[in-house]
Amino acid sequence: MTMNPEPNPPAASQQPVVSVKDLSRALADPTRWRLLWELGQGEALPVMELARRVGRPASLISKHLGILRKAGLVVIGYYGRLYQYAPALRYVPGARTVDLGQCVMKLDVWG
Repeated sequence: MTMNPEPNPPAASQQPVVSVKDLSRALADPTRWRLLWELGQGEALPVMELARRVGRPASLISKHLGILRKAGLVVIGYYGRLYQYAPALRYVPGARTVDLGQCVMKLDVWG
């Protein structure tokens, strides 16, 4: 009798990067989607520039970025206070999608 081997564990690229709970909170607001879209252009940006592009006050943008940071979607870069996608995300600049393991975000809404 031949036994089937146990299935292989998912490859690292299939592992969820962000918990579903954190992800659902992070994506619950259209302003945060817009921030992710702006950062999806591939350029690290400061709060003031993101606020200008999104058309919201910088204080509000800072709060939204804090939620995105807590979820693990964005980080503050080394050069000043520039925000960018977290390195753990499987993101290709210009691809308009971000693979989070349990889902793929499509960022082509505002294009």
